[in-house]
Amino acid sequence: MTRRVIIAGGGTGGHIFPGLAVADELAAMGVAVHWLGASRGLESELVGARGIPLTLVNMEGIHARGAAAAVRALAAMPAAVSHAVGTVLRLRPVSVLGVGGYASAAGVLAAGLLGIPWVLQEQNAVPGWTNTFLAPWSDLVCCGFADAVGAFASLNAQWTGNPVRHHFFDVGPVAPENPPRLLVLGGSQGSLFINRLVPRALALLARTGRTPRVVHQAGARWAEVVRTAYSDFHVEAEVKAFLSEPWAALAGADLVVARAGALTVAELAASGRPALLIPFAAAAGNHQEHNARSAEGAGGAVVLTEREASPERLARTLDQLLGDPNRLVRMGDGARKLALPQAARRIAERLLAVGGAP
Repeated sequence: MTRRVIIAGGGTGGHIFPGLAVADELAAMGVAVHWLGASRGLESELVGARGIPLTLVNMEGIHARGAAAAVRALAAMPAAVSHAVGTVLRLRPVSVLGVGGYASAAGVLAAGLLGIPWVLQEQNAVPGWTNTFLAPWSDLVCCGFADAVGAFASLNAQWTGNPVRHHFFDVGPVAPENPPRLLVLGGSQGSLFINRLVPRALALLARTGRTPRVVHQAGARWAEVVRTAYSDFHVEAEVKAFLSEPWAALAGADLVVARAGALTVAELAASGRPALLIPFAAAAGNHQEHNARSAEGAGGAVVLTEREASPERLARTLDQLLGDPNRLVRMGDGARKLALPQAARRIAERLLAVGGAP
């Protein structure tokens, strides 16, 4: 009989990429994977491209989307769960993994109704609304940050780490160069706030005589605008819409400026890269700041909130960090304290264990 696991959830890359890493481990263990996603999410593109069988349900987010969106999402939930129940009945998985996002709730609720064991994967240092609600009925919660375990104090929760591709762990230690190398990450979609802020800050930094070599991943929507901004400020920078091999970009960086999504922080930790993190202020539950503070507490990052991150403040902080190579090395070592190698394998093994599969 074929061993099969359903991975439920998605919506954004922060939910999808960890699930894909687990899917790769399951496949290597001879386990078939089926993905249950949302018709409005990115999974139709990202999961489909990997050749993983995919079922889409009609779901959208509830939290922080406004009253009208919440009403629509709640109204769609019964049909989505019914659709998910049919999928679970047809596939008969040994277990279901909820990775967060729109379709996670439909998938794990269907599993619960049918008596199929199910596991939650919480990527952030502070659990999201969906996982907080669902956790009491789960068989296990796999936490990406050690800080998150305490949020499930009376439940079966373990620090497994956030799954990232093995390439990040192959990145060597920080070896600062002169001039220093700065990598700016705005995420796959790009960050308008960072795209506007960093060129201005680097123009101010240049007045002090410190001119790092800059690679700036701006997102497809903003790449040309950011190139123009650097040109207008007379700052040399290599601007990219996206990074097809982000681990290679991290290997060539002495310091990274980035948002603080769970996947970004996990990749920084796996590669041992010091960071100046600017959390997205509008993130649900302020989870990005909590992620950033975990990295800061480990010694791997300096945090500036959006309110603090003026061009002048950012320029001063960059000057301090880039001018202290020994500190960058120490921060790189601190970042690695947050990383747990083999996180995807660890989660895959627990999915089989809760399902009683050999």
